[in-house]
Amino acid sequence: MTKLLRWAGLVHLVMAALLVAIVFCPKDVRSYGDRLQIALPLVAYGCALTSRQGAELALRFGLSWIAAHTIKRSLGESPINARPYGGFSGFPSAHTTAAVVGASALVHDCVRGNPVAQALVIMGAAYVGASRIAVGAHDIWQVFAGALLGWLCERSLRRDSPQRRWVLGALFAVRRRGGAWMRRLWMKALGRFHLGPVASALMIMALLLPFAAQAETELSVYTGVQTAPHSVLTHSLLGSQRVGWKGKSFEAPPYYGFRAVWWRSATLGFGVEVNHAKVYADQPAAYGYDRLEFTDGMNLLTASVWRRFPNSSRWTPYLGAGLGVAVPHVDIQPIGQAHTFGYQVTGPAAQVVAGASWRMTDKWSLFGEYKGTYSRHRAKLDSGGEIRSNIVTNALNLGVSFRF
Repeated sequence: MTKLLRWAGLVHLVMAALLVAIVFCPKDVRSYGDRLQIALPLVAYGCALTSRQGAELALRFGLSWIAAHTIKRSLGESPINARPYGGFSGFPSAHTTAAVVGASALVHDCVRGNPVAQALVIMGAAYVGASRIAVGAHDIWQVFAGALLGWLCERSLRRDSPQRRWVLGALFAVRRRGGAWMRRLWMKALGRFHLGPVASALMIMALLLPFAAQAETELSVYTGVQTAPHSVLTHSLLGSQRVGWKGKSFEAPPYYGFRAVWWRSATLGFGVEVNHAKVYADQPAAYGYDRLEFTDGMNLLTASVWRRFPNSSRWTPYLGAGLGVAVPHVDIQPIGQAHTFGYQVTGPAAQVVAGASWRMTDKWSLFGEYKGTYSRHRAKLDSGGEIRSNIVTNALNLGVSFRF
């Protein structure tokens, strides 16, 4: 991936991704606006991942999304919240908020120093707002409010900003008032669970929610038993060796995953998924490491195609396959050297799934499945050099799904 960025140039990849989003969509005003409001934040997120800031952007996007929809709900049927074509929940324009968050992140971080690219990104966000007015979904003030909200959230909630420090201060004030047991619980949660992958997946799902009304939507969460066979680990300075991995599925942080699937017909669906797998080296010292693990998640983010086989019974078999990217939390320390500890984008990932769901009600179902994943990892080490390994996982999952 690093070679690709150097060869093509990050700015050119950003422009190409936005162009593809426009070219491969229906040729009408609404569709162009819908695609750009997804493409701008997702491209910004991909760019942020290259500098290990994906979770930060996902957090800012998530807060803007929550703020926009909280305002919509709180205003109810007041005139300011009325849509031109009828109905309510129009203030502010959430499409415009999402597009402006993405555009602001791109302009300030990804295409900085390239005025042409910056102008095109800003024009893309402006088109999203204009398209919402053109199709009668919002008036100009609702679009303006959405743009202002997106810009404020993206700029004022960055790391170490006064506004963010105020929010964190309020949270810690709550923690201090909660007593000793709450402090222990809070610190344990902060110390063991990294919410970056979760926030990232929720960001992607939130962007796709406007299309949920066009199809049956199924949201699923699962856990299970996950293992990983041996793989060859190559250190650019220490050489190659065969490493045994342990899954330890039920130790904190546990193995889990969640997905959203949009069923376009009774049998065919498309979805996005985050799989929080993890691996520990069985004997790190024997391989020359104090720590050798991906235990705050290998975090495989995938887009998948699903095929189900409905029948007259409550049981529905299904198959799935997907491609995506690995965003592991690298926790590696060669003996006597610096400790690498943080998220990295390390390479492509793939998954295959086979399972069956059991319908409890019209909306709820239980499921069991086999999931196999393959991911390539090439991680930079703070001690110098890099490690490379191709890791396979096998898992038996149990979960619950909700359809609407």
